[in-house]
Amino acid sequence: MRWREDYGILFDISDLIGLLWFEEVNNVRTEYSPMDSPSRKEYEVAENFLNQNGTLDPSYMMILASDGGSLLRDSHRENLITLVKYLQNNVTVDFEGETYEFRDLCEPYCEINTGFLAFLKLYDHDNPQTFTYPRVEIFGTEAFIGNNVYGLKLKEKHIIEFDTAILPFYLVTSYETSGVIYKWLLEAKKAYIAPKFSMFKCELTGDSLVSAEVRRMGMETAPLIAGSVCLMIIFVVASSFRRERIRSKPWESLAGCIIPLLALLSSTGVLSFFGLKFQSIIVAALFLVLSVGVDDVFIILRAWDRTNVNEAIDERMAETLEEAGPSITISSITNALAFFIGMTSQTPAVRSFSFFSAVAILICFFYQLIMFSAVLAISGKREKAERQSFLCCLKADPRARCHLVEYLVEGQTAFIRSFSELISKWPTKIFLVAVMIFYYYVSAIGIMQMKSLITIEKMALPDSYLQAFQRQFETSLQTMQPISVFILNPGDLRNITRLDTIKQIVRDFENATYSYGSESTFFWLQPYEDFLRFYGETEEFTYTEIPAFFKSATYFYLTSFVKYNEKACIDNDPSCITSFFFMTNFHGHIKYHELIPAVEHWRRIAKSYPDYQIYAYSDHSPFVDQARETYLLIFIDFSDYGYRLNDLVICICGFSLHRYCVFHIYS
Repeated sequence: MRWREDYGILFDISDLIGLLWFEEVNNVRTEYSPMDSPSRKEYEVAENFLNQNGTLDPSYMMILASDGGSLLRDSHRENLITLVKYLQNNVTVDFEGETYEFRDLCEPYCEINTGFLAFLKLYDHDNPQTFTYPRVEIFGTEAFIGNNVYGLKLKEKHIIEFDTAILPFYLVTSYETSGVIYKWLLEAKKAYIAPKFSMFKCELTGDSLVSAEVRRMGMETAPLIAGSVCLMIIFVVASSFRRERIRSKPWESLAGCIIPLLALLSSTGVLSFFGLKFQSIIVAALFLVLSVGVDDVFIILRAWDRTNVNEAIDERMAETLEEAGPSITISSITNALAFFIGMTSQTPAVRSFSFFSAVAILICFFYQLIMFSAVLAISGKREKAERQSFLCCLKADPRARCHLVEYLVEGQTAFIRSFSELISKWPTKIFLVAVMIFYYYVSAIGIMQMKSLITIEKMALPDSYLQAFQRQFETSLQTMQPISVFILNPGDLRNITRLDTIKQIVRDFENATYSYGSESTFFWLQPYEDFLRFYGETEEFTYTEIPAFFKSATYFYLTSFVKYNEKACIDNDPSCITSFFFMTNFHGHIKYHELIPAVEHWRRIAKSYPDYQIYAYSDHSPFVDQARETYLLIFIDFSDYGYRLNDLVICICGFSLHRYCVFHIYS
């Protein structure tokens, strides 16, 4: 038996060593969207377009006047400009020995708010050309401000007032320094709550801030879980008292409740050793494993109590495991297999949760068989030595009885007898049949009306800033929301057919489901054609003027929308522009399940032009895919999984034919 002890010690050591590799991840954008979802490829395209092997955190700042009034008032306009400039130029953070400011994190999106700031500076109440919507003319160039101004009052497409401003801050950094984004956002939050900006009510959100809220939910939920665990332990210990005081087992029950916690710790160590990252959702596995482990405690204790106290301890243990073993084995295997089936989910968070739960249940099963059996063996020695169950060092009176337990047992017996007599009568049977029919009817209606509703605020605590912010944010964004369309293979734009197809692609997206229309499109090609007509020697498309166009003071802000090779442009070679993207907008809907038709329409458009390699991406796309996956799962029939699971368990446990038939019928 020495080799078994050695392997047990090695397993425990590996658990402890594995905790050294413990790592946590709570990215709601990547961990909760399916692995095979199109949004993952779309997001990858967006990242690759930026020429970065790191992370992009699309953060948004929502600004309202503290008095609820218009932000077009002179004092508010001027202070709003000051606030944005302060964030861009004065907020710095130290991270790993280096100092970072906004300009170190924003490329190539540093000028994304330039048009809106110009609108605020040049606004003139007496000049209607300075406050048109959704575009405003600035020095002869149209700037799109539809993604910045919300809560509008319009008159003939002129802005009378707006009470909400939303400023995007797209922050980019490497994976190794991704923590600096979170620190910069925290410093930005401290900056805008300063007294000099008290006329504004501001809030900031981003992937890193949302992930922090999800993690906080897991950390602050842990004490509540601890309270639940304590209540469960109290219940199990209280249930271990018997009429014969010497046969009560409070300490044994306590040990049985601690064993599942040890199994969870071991599971965390083992899985961390093999590189599986911990997620907040895995905290829920504590309840599952504890419930399975406690159930095993009741079953084993009941089997132990049915043995003869006068028999040898090893014989009593053999009889106990003979009676309780099949039950806890079947329950543990079926529970573990159910979670292993959950690993077929394409959602990383669900897959991690299922895998962790399955491994923890199996480890708990072996721990209960080995550790709890040893605890009961020690308990058997105590009983033979006639020592008390609670104060084990003191002698016990073998004839002592617990009158409270006797009273409770008598009450339980009377209740079961009365209940059995009641349910065996025909009126009760008819009533129960009617209740079941009504229950199934209500269930069927509920299933047909079931909808998936995935929202970010559900992933945060009630006191989180996300609760109020997200509602206001979504209400504002319903007016105008951007979508980025990447074209990775534009081809030779000197070819009129190719050029016209590009323009048709833009029109298709401008007329897609929920689209706002051509007024909301932000595309470099039309300004470039205007540039050629004004400065060029010909109106035909040519690449030679591309460098001059993007370096001009008027159009420099469009540079981030195009990948171009300056040398090839000078040679008028089609490799001048290797890829680009344009932005258009949609409106009217904001909930993720409501956006499913729009996202599917965008993808159909992209597939209809395979030669151009088109990918349409929105910040909502990963969450829309989550909602879509949930919606599809509602209509999946899992009965086949259930039958196969039952068959497998029966084959493993070696049931006889007649038991197999009975088991299959009731399953």
